[in-house]
Amino acid sequence: MRRLTPVLLVLGGATVLGAIAWWWITFEEVVGYGYLSWREAGGCLVQNSDICSLAKALCLGSHPRVLLAYWASVFWLGVIVLSASLLASERAKAAQ
Repeated sequence: MRRLTPVLLVLGGATVLGAIAWWWITFEEVVGYGYLSWREAGGCLVQNSDICSLAKALCLGSHPRVLLAYWASVFWLGVIVLSASLLASERAKAAQ
């Protein structure tokens, strides 16, 4: 359990940071062109919605298709793994 905690922490942190970077690459220009406000684009970080899909479709010309396929579930997977690392850490402390 002790070795698992740092692995989960690094994996979860990297996943969350990767999701934020992927979101930024996708939505920076969407906001720049005025398709969405930063607040609306921020919602696309944590959930997929029709407005997010529409904004990504409007920005097709400036991004490769692969980058436009941002998937908000990646962010939540990272949060789950980070939470698991905290839970494993607490369990390890309680077992001592």
